Amino acid sequence: MVFDLDGVLLRGNAVRVFLVGRLRRAPARALPLALAAPLVALGAAAGPTRPAAARLLTVVAGANADTSADYREALARHPEAAVADALACLRAHRAAGDRVVVATAAEETLARGYLDALGLADVEVVGSTGWPRPVRVHGGAKVRALVARGFPPPWAAVYSDSASDLPLFAGTPRPVLVNAPAGAVAQVTRTLGAAPGTRTWH
Repeated sequence: MVFDLDGVLLRGNAVRVFLVGRLRRAPARALPLALAAPLVALGAAAGPTRPAAARLLTVVAGANADTSADYREALARHPEAAVADALACLRAHRAAGDRVVVATAAEETLARGYLDALGLADVEVVGSTGWPRPVRVHGGAKVRALVARGFPPPWAAVYSDSASDLPLFAGTPRPVLVNAPAGAVAQVTRTLGAAPGTRTWH
């Protein structure tokens, strides 16, 4: 089972939710983050440099092995950021004995921290990395990253909110679009030749 993160398990963006918690726990980081913002924004503007930009942001913010504490702080104030229906689905798969991996374009350190904050430390994560070689795990790169980490297709099911995950959908008999607009459903249907499953999760 493969789950996307942003828009599926996490409402919003992993970086933004992390920063909410980080700045609450370490307000002194606000100034260095403001100074680094132009460089981060420049790096985030292009796909290939986004992992490096995300990594720079997390370093300047003071992220470490315990980013889970920052997510716990953020979720205590904004519990709606954790998508309850999606997390219930993930936990149901695990209870059934399914192997679950989260594959995300988000920086892997942040994705790991979010899952750890929810008590899902044993769920495996494949995410973008910014050091020493920036690698953005997006689109077809997700498939390559999953294979490299020991999760080759076919996958029993893939849950995503975006047609950008069509390369993943091509490797499963059960593609599921979550909270996706009609245009994304139509695009996936045209490409795969069959309609994906759909879910509306809160």
